[in-house]
Amino acid sequence: MKTLIPLCLLAVTALAGTAAAQTAPAGDDCVVLSSDHQIVRKNAAQSVLLRNGSDHYVVSFTNSCGSAATSRKLDFDTPSQESQVCAGVSKLVTDSQFCSVAKIKSISAGEFASRAR
Repeated sequence: MKTLIPLCLLAVTALAGTAAAQTAPAGDDCVVLSSDHQIVRKNAAQSVLLRNGSDHYVVSFTNSCGSAATSRKLDFDTPSQESQVCAGVSKLVTDSQFCSVAKIKSISAGEFASRAR
């Protein structure tokens, strides 16, 4: 009985750690969105450009996201990570589709401007 309680506590701790790891992606895979962010639709079926303050990113999708090019509004949804975009967790919400975010790549302001043309 004395060893049963510590084993139960160990199991609960391990399960809690696993659950936390699933809901909180690594910091490098997430971008905290500022109030000054912009989503640019250039070649939107495969990816969008994201300007977040003075930082710039290419946000790529797992599958094609054809509605991103024509949607009236684009927004990111990340369960339990409000105001963040996270690779492997977030979805781009369009008027008619939810597009899974596969990868977020940091780019320079110059590359952003060039791609946005």
